[in-house]
Amino acid sequence: MRVTRDWSNEPSNIGTPAFFAAEAKKWASKYGIKCRILGEKECARQKMNLFLGVGQGSNRENKMVVLEYLPKGSKKGKTVALVGKGVTFDSGGISIKPSLRMEEMKHDMTGAATVMGALLLAARMKSPNRMVAIMAFSENMPAGNAIQPGNVIKARSGKTVEIVNTDAEGRLILADALDFAHEFKPDVVVDV
Repeated sequence: MRVTRDWSNEPSNIGTPAFFAAEAKKWASKYGIKCRILGEKECARQKMNLFLGVGQGSNRENKMVVLEYLPKGSKKGKTVALVGKGVTFDSGGISIKPSLRMEEMKHDMTGAATVMGALLLAARMKSPNRMVAIMAFSENMPAGNAIQPGNVIKARSGKTVEIVNTDAEGRLILADALDFAHEFKPDVVVDV
């Protein structure tokens, strides 16, 4: 199983939010893991405005993938939430990155890829713990409708955030994804 490495190395024209959501669904089916994919409408209903804001300059739809591994017969385990940043390409948005080595920004989704690999490993090893993986896939691109430095956006938690630099997209995505993770009442939360 090389899912983490393979996902991280996908070129961004193939490794889109929709691609990774479909791949996660296939892996979940293979391992008997519950899978739920939230599109932008569902994320909007969840008030994930920071997550949605990061991807609004892209033509590709954000996808929030939620996987849940439930151990068989074990009631003693803890609930572990794994939350991963999945920026499939990070141009920096309006605060665009320098062009030198920008092609490496396809790796900005490795947090989500790591979470996927960890969840599959837990299922394969039959972990006694309930494991929830939340992978927030988005593409940070500059466009006429992209978030701008100085914008103020309300997070899922109800707090407002002023965007000073649109290349700080990871913390925006993780803020909403981590808040969403609390819905599962985790004993432990790991963000990647």
